[in-house]
Amino acid sequence: MALTFKPIASCRDSQPFAECCGIDLSTELSSEDINTLKVGLLKHGLLLFREQSALTPKQEVAFNEAFGWHDPHQNEFLFGFGAPSTEHRVSGGAQMPAFPQVSVLGNVMLEDYYGLQNLQLSPVLGFTFSAWHADGLHDMHAGMPELTTMYNPVGWQTDSGGETYFTSGVMAMERMDPDIADELRCCVAAYMRSPNDEFPDESRRIDSGPSYMVDDGTRRIGFGLNPQDASAGLREFQLTHEHAVGGGQHRCVRRHPVTGQESLYVTPGKVVYLLDAKSGDIRHDIEQTVDILSQALLPSVTSDVRYEHQWREGDFVAWLNTLVLHSASDPAGIGGKRLMHRVRLSTPKRAPASSV
Repeated sequence: MALTFKPIASCRDSQPFAECCGIDLSTELSSEDINTLKVGLLKHGLLLFREQSALTPKQEVAFNEAFGWHDPHQNEFLFGFGAPSTEHRVSGGAQMPAFPQVSVLGNVMLEDYYGLQNLQLSPVLGFTFSAWHADGLHDMHAGMPELTTMYNPVGWQTDSGGETYFTSGVMAMERMDPDIADELRCCVAAYMRSPNDEFPDESRRIDSGPSYMVDDGTRRIGFGLNPQDASAGLREFQLTHEHAVGGGQHRCVRRHPVTGQESLYVTPGKVVYLLDAKSGDIRHDIEQTVDILSQALLPSVTSDVRYEHQWREGDFVAWLNTLVLHSASDPAGIGGKRLMHRVRLSTPKRAPASSV
């Protein structure tokens, strides 16, 4: 059976994403298959593979390495992008000891799962806390992941909830007001500092609590008091310019070096302010930044526009962080057991091709 792509039915009129048919990812991929998949990822931004029931962690890693986007020298995988760690843990999940590239996320007790023993998983963050983002933007300076994959293993079907939301950053540029698009082309987002692979010191962590987002996850109104309970309200935390000192700085609009497409490339919940791309001076202060980013993103993330992926056993989803923004739905909506695999590898540490 030939490898083919077809629109995902639930978002065929609003997103460029595609379902990939005629391939078993548990078998060795030919060079022709890899090239076809690479072209498909660059064209559609996101590919959905159904019924991948035999997929192993080793094959998940092999898929992520097949396209040559990863850093072959990466040897630490906390959060999937290289921050040093002393144990196989991430926020809300864990790394497989034999395959640390693979994060295991969910809400179950792991008695013995690929070497993870007696470990309780606890889902954190989601649509209210954190919301829309591109992996690595808010906590990396360079080497942001090009590709992220998620897999719902067989035997772990969530009863309800647990959706992952996606929207095309390319189409976001087309949907937003042209004046806002022009403005963002001139801006660099200054993010809150945090520990990362270059600067792992925990003293860099800002004790703000999770970003509390409204307006379909586009507008930060403060920081949550309890990440497990949105009704608890906001913390008494005031974001200031100082919180961006030492943080990552990334262009708000990224032109893909292969496709030439412009894409909205932001994580609104973690941006402090916007800088002028030429002078480096502050171009929009904290509150202005919140307004602009919400106005830019909102037309692309309403429920009638975004793709809400409802996970089935055997689903494998791959997307380009440079062309697609995503968000978890709120963990409070999850009914029953949940267990997922995620892989996101660093790209080589060089200046990102992000000029527009």
